[in-house]
Amino acid sequence: MSGHMIWNPEPIFRVLSLPTLQDVTALCRAADVVSQIHCCGPERDLVRIAANESDLDSINPLEVPPMGDCDLARLKREFGSKLSLMGNLHTTEVMLKGTPQDVRRAARKAIDDAAEGGGFILSTGDQCGRDTPDENILAMIEVARTYGRY
Repeated sequence: MSGHMIWNPEPIFRVLSLPTLQDVTALCRAADVVSQIHCCGPERDLVRIAANESDLDSINPLEVPPMGDCDLARLKREFGSKLSLMGNLHTTEVMLKGTPQDVRRAARKAIDDAAEGGGFILSTGDQCGRDTPDENILAMIEVARTYGRY
């Protein structure tokens, strides 16, 4: 099932993918199993639909522009009471090319934007590239340990 609204415009997504998302997330909820979907790229509309029309528990990676379209603070305000949000640290510009200080700044902003009230998992916007500096991964972990407990 694709969550990509870029490849499946909303009317097509509603016909081809939403019924499966609804069925699978309802089964997970009934079995007390956490459901999560991963969708690279623009996913703001997917967050809206999943939060309002399915039993989805969590969504990631919530990529920022230019790869995605997610404003984490806005998503938290609008949908944070309905599902957990995961991700939002830019995989390339912050994690791969940035300094540990860049990572700390972005991680702290993500926590500030989405942690209040719970339901946020700090993570990269997608996978970490092979050459991502260890120092940057450790900086993300450091911020999560320092500011991510609530």
